[in-house]
Amino acid sequence: MRPLFVLALALVFAAPASAQFAIGGQVGDPTGLSLKFGQGAGSVILAVGWDLDESVSAEGHYLLRERRLQGSRTASVFYGPGLFVRTGGPTDDFGVSLGVGLEADLVPEIEIYGLVSPRLQLIEDTDFDLGAGLGLRFKL
Repeated sequence: MRPLFVLALALVFAAPASAQFAIGGQVGDPTGLSLKFGQGAGSVILAVGWDLDESVSAEGHYLLRERRLQGSRTASVFYGPGLFVRTGGPTDDFGVSLGVGLEADLVPEIEIYGLVSPRLQLIEDTDFDLGAGLGLRFKL
């Protein structure tokens, strides 16, 4: 559980104190809580979830780029590097990922998004995996 706690703290404190904050939920891998600190390039997104096998997982990304789709006022594509950790299951896993996604504002206070994240697992074993999620966040 310590790697999950360390990752969560690092991502929370990496976000600027005056940044916009959004909270919501996500289904996928992981399924659970979704947080966003900031807006546009330089923002941090975090998903923390759980599985039925009692494992807890977290994935966070630093958005290097966010670009509005041509002809749209609210939809944009984004990408950025990240980390993931899974603990409490048969093994504890840790690795790097690349988050690529699409988000749009349904109304100014609510955003919907989809994210795909190819993952390279570095600890317990070396392996390749693919994470994905669909979610909804409320801007505070």
